[in-house]
Amino acid sequence: MTDPDETGSGIDVKGQRVPWPSLSDLLRAKARERGDAHFCEIDGESFSLARLDLLSDRFAAGLRDRGVKAGETVASVLFNCSEQLIGWFGAMKLGAIWTPLNASLNGSDLMHALTDAAARVVIVEPETWERIERLGPDALAPFDFFAARGDCPGLPSFDALLADAPIAERPVSHPGDPAVIIYSGGTTGLPKGIVLSHFAMIAAGLRYREITGAGPGDSHYSTLALFHVGGTQLGILGPMLSDCTTTLDRRFSVSGYWRRVCEVGATIIDPVGTMKTALVQAEPSPDEGRHGVRFAFGITGQVPHSVPRDFTARFGIPLVSIYGLTEAGGALLTSERDGMRGGGCVGKPHGWCELRIADAFDNSLPVGVEGEILMRPLIPFTFMTRYHGNPVATEKVLANQWLHTGDIGKLDDEGNLYFIGRQAHWLRHRGENISAHEVEDIISRHPDVTEVVIVGVPAELGEEDVKAFIIPRGDTFEPETLIRWCMNEMASYKVPRYVQIVTEFPRSATKREVERAKLKAMGNAEVWDREAVMGRVSGQARGG
Repeated sequence: MTDPDETGSGIDVKGQRVPWPSLSDLLRAKARERGDAHFCEIDGESFSLARLDLLSDRFAAGLRDRGVKAGETVASVLFNCSEQLIGWFGAMKLGAIWTPLNASLNGSDLMHALTDAAARVVIVEPETWERIERLGPDALAPFDFFAARGDCPGLPSFDALLADAPIAERPVSHPGDPAVIIYSGGTTGLPKGIVLSHFAMIAAGLRYREITGAGPGDSHYSTLALFHVGGTQLGILGPMLSDCTTTLDRRFSVSGYWRRVCEVGATIIDPVGTMKTALVQAEPSPDEGRHGVRFAFGITGQVPHSVPRDFTARFGIPLVSIYGLTEAGGALLTSERDGMRGGGCVGKPHGWCELRIADAFDNSLPVGVEGEILMRPLIPFTFMTRYHGNPVATEKVLANQWLHTGDIGKLDDEGNLYFIGRQAHWLRHRGENISAHEVEDIISRHPDVTEVVIVGVPAELGEEDVKAFIIPRGDTFEPETLIRWCMNEMASYKVPRYVQIVTEFPRSATKREVERAKLKAMGNAEVWDREAVMGRVSGQARGG
């Protein structure tokens, strides 16, 4: 492959010429093609591609006027809103790296993300600024905050970053240039910033078009967050590349979901695992039988096996099972395209990457044997570039020239991938990846805790709830006191639901490592349950 020249000759993907070396080139080309035709509604605000192109140009010029340079990071702490969309494309038009932080972050993990991202300009909103402000003036001194979606006392508004004149010249981008940093839970330690190139993001949009067969007559509906690759790639880039329309709401609502699907005329939807479970278990809605949806992404990892079947039977929508992860470029790395097999089958990579099921030494395992899923790109610039500021972790995850996913799976004799689950130190709750080590590190700072181990236990809606095993310090330990402290120290989705007091942990005879599988098997019948005592923690990234 050769670098694209200044005429935009593009690069080849599976025998087809892709003419856009960068996301800004893609937006500019699509704005010229579709002009003022409606493209997107986000949290109630409508955008044509031409309007998005103009406003993001003005945002790029505003960043430039404040001294932001190509290669620097620009961050946001926002739920889905128009400013998130404008900021994303505007930063990239300047050659800066857009870094959308999880809007549910709080306390220690919020401070870590802000510091690690090292962005001077940070876009916030009242709902997130309240938590950011509690970090204190000394911690916030290095950042210039701007307020979107309303007034944050003492902060200039987002509109102050929109220059009167759009940026005149945009830097020439290479497809491998960094475009975004997405923070995702890892197997150990604090969340890592995953750097994805312009072409990694474009490739996800190409996969969307390839898998869905979407075109100008289609309409996508999503409640996935734009601080995850699911929202950016399925909710925005896929529809943009497919010349269809899209609607993104601020949050997921069980009671209002089918009403919104019908209102926007959706033909494609993307509810992730626990969303599907909640919809299947919900009371019947008069709208659920009059939708026009023809395609739903089957993101069903770690939900009850009956959910995909019940979803299709109740709503009449076929599910297409898929698999992906941010480090591998995001969504849709594998997909089923010839009917669902069930049993965790997520299909084949269809020319996008190689797969290997490996043992602890990266040796390839036979068909049907479970091991870690390893992946390797077949198309340049489509996997992560690196972990931001973390060369040691980058080298580890890319050991032996394979991306180590941390997921467990197997292959059948036709090359189909079956997703089994996640490794012991990594759990998934309400669509969010959580590092057990990160939660343990925070809770271990509490003065009443001697030692803590975090595991995931099956949740009623699928995926997992967070459970803390505590060896207390002294005899006055109160679970509710600890949990209320946790609410100020970590994102709400990481706060343990269950707390079990123990005197010791089961450990292996050789390495004396905690045997987490034995802890997971203990059950929750006689343990302290936050939801029974305090109700559900508010402020989840996805509401009900």
